[in-house]
Amino acid sequence: MTFLPNKLLLNVLACGLILTCPLHCEAKSSSDQKNWTEFTSQENGFSVELPTQPEHVEQTIDVPRTDLKIHYDTYISEPSDSVVYVISVWNYPSEIDMSKPEVNLQDGFGGMLSALPGSEVKSMQMTEEQDYKALDFLVKNDEIFFQGKLILVYNTLYQVFVVYKDSVDMKEDYEHFIDSFKLLQPEKRKLDSSNATKMNV
Repeated sequence: MTFLPNKLLLNVLACGLILTCPLHCEAKSSSDQKNWTEFTSQENGFSVELPTQPEHVEQTIDVPRTDLKIHYDTYISEPSDSVVYVISVWNYPSEIDMSKPEVNLQDGFGGMLSALPGSEVKSMQMTEEQDYKALDFLVKNDEIFFQGKLILVYNTLYQVFVVYKDSVDMKEDYEHFIDSFKLLQPEKRKLDSSNATKMNV
């Protein structure tokens, strides 16, 4: 039985992300996740160390009540049946107002919680990642933890997180993963919005 159906069922809405998973897989130790390999995406502007080569999924969704589309790339590393590492990069069009990072990140976090009914927020705080606003979070949903951060770089939203069973000791591996994440030339994420009419979603 895999930890998450089809590796990971990811439905990210304009204001958040949805993750669903069965809760009856066997727990495994994360102690074998020591062979970290650096993965770099120049196109999406980041590098990170992962325990396995990630799978890459590209998707596009429509923004409700508009003609706009949002393109996103998701990278999934699943070293065991009990742990999944995810980096999802969302490129919002210039017409969408992302000029209030604290509000945008709070909205994204709220969307995530609404997609995980019954979740308990263990911790959540605004931080920074290379001078860009970020939101660190730890959420528990039944026997599953969702831990990571949301980072907003102009109109690009990075979702960097781990999903794991509560019986797995992830402290050391999570810190290695999250500390290894680096933004590459983030200034290139800035869009020309001089002629765009801003809207909220």
